[in-house]
Amino acid sequence: MSEKEQNEKKFIKVSEIENPALVYAMYEMKEKKTREAEGKFISELRRAKFISPAIVEVMGPDGEYKVADNSSERGDTRIQFMMLTTESGARFLPAFTSMDEVRKWRKEEKLQTVVCNFDQYMRIVTSDAEGPSGIAIDPFGSNILLSRELLEGLRKAIEEQQKTQVYVADVKEHPEELETALTEFFDENGQVEKAYMQLMKRGETVSFLLIVDHDIPDGASDEEIKNIRKELFDKIANISKPKLKGMALSIAAFADDFGRKAVDNKFPFYTR
Repeated sequence: MSEKEQNEKKFIKVSEIENPALVYAMYEMKEKKTREAEGKFISELRRAKFISPAIVEVMGPDGEYKVADNSSERGDTRIQFMMLTTESGARFLPAFTSMDEVRKWRKEEKLQTVVCNFDQYMRIVTSDAEGPSGIAIDPFGSNILLSRELLEGLRKAIEEQQKTQVYVADVKEHPEELETALTEFFDENGQVEKAYMQLMKRGETVSFLLIVDHDIPDGASDEEIKNIRKELFDKIANISKPKLKGMALSIAAFADDFGRKAVDNKFPFYTR
């Protein structure tokens, strides 16, 4: 493959990047100026892929870095992002939503670019107090400026959200001793119709997630259901503790939305 063909291949790959949902969200945010529109904009930001002009250098056999001529070059790479400077001297990292937006700035065929997501831009800006003042999304189009202070706030909010965010996954290796002990208890107790075992991750903590579909008396009040559930779950916790082998156990009721969604289309390990 010739150098020209390699450059064209790289260009075509980058040219495929488009962000219509984000572009529309930016338009709505500017037009409506509502919290809902801002929230939609932030949500689309985190899904988007951006094009960022940069100088890409690759280390050669002699240990020296040189500007990469094409996408086929391999080796240790360092990237120097291009910046835009305002009249006041503030430097912003440009983030383009498409090659059409890049061309509004420069039309060079061999302009080097890299593809980044929003979290990567956020880390670049917030990791260096002497670095860019923020990012500029489509600076020669919609020109949305996000300051370092705003990005710091977003980063902290995202980190806090991740600490409390819950992920549920299938158990690859079922805890047979635990499930056997629970099966024996459920048979003896008689309150449980079905039980499911999943894995749950909350922040950095991973635990078994036991979803219990248990009997609820007709006409029971919320307080009565709460007491029935607490008594049952306490018994389950006591039965499970010796079988967990250091693993944590979380218990949820199938009757709750979280429980139903966690085991949607899953098979129970216990059925009465």
